[in-house]
Amino acid sequence: MAQGWKSAFVRFAEWFSRLAYINVLWIGFTLLGLILFGFIPATVSMFAVVRKWHRGNLEDSVFKTFWSYYRNEFVKSNISGLVLLVIGYVLYLDIFVLVLDQSMPMQVVQFLLYILGALFLLVTAFFFPVYVHFELKWYQYLKIATLMVFAAPLRAIIMLIIGYGVFFLMAKMPILMFFFLGSIISYLWQMISLPTFDKIQDRK
Repeated sequence: MAQGWKSAFVRFAEWFSRLAYINVLWIGFTLLGLILFGFIPATVSMFAVVRKWHRGNLEDSVFKTFWSYYRNEFVKSNISGLVLLVIGYVLYLDIFVLVLDQSMPMQVVQFLLYILGALFLLVTAFFFPVYVHFELKWYQYLKIATLMVFAAPLRAIIMLIIGYGVFFLMAKMPILMFFFLGSIISYLWQMISLPTFDKIQDRK
């Protein structure tokens, strides 16, 4: 019994350190790219490492894998990711401006924009898992992420709720955000999205 507890504690400590380490790398390489150009490739690199963990590959160097993805995907991931950010920014501005206009026609348009905004958030949840799972052209990732939302809408909604829930809980404890915010979200999102990708590939 004692050996079982020790073994469980060792596994917990190992995963605790893994998640903390990859989160610190994520923050560090985001800053290395001056935040704007570092966030997307750093997040892609984190998701790529976490995907390997889910596939049972725990032996490869985390830093080498992270750095390899960060360096190789820096340009392509920034192009597709910044397109996504621009779309989100335009939607945000449109919704914000229309809030000031309460006429009936504009209320209808605003409602449609809310729907598009919700769809945008769901696509964003699938974007990074899609990016590290498929080898595509930079402009195809948004298309595939959008298709995934319609193929597995419940999973997309669950991913979004989990992401918000983790952020909400850790916002009360900033030290946890520093060590675990991105890593836990990426781990859970990969856990939810990978079965969907496997089913689609099995059908093909």
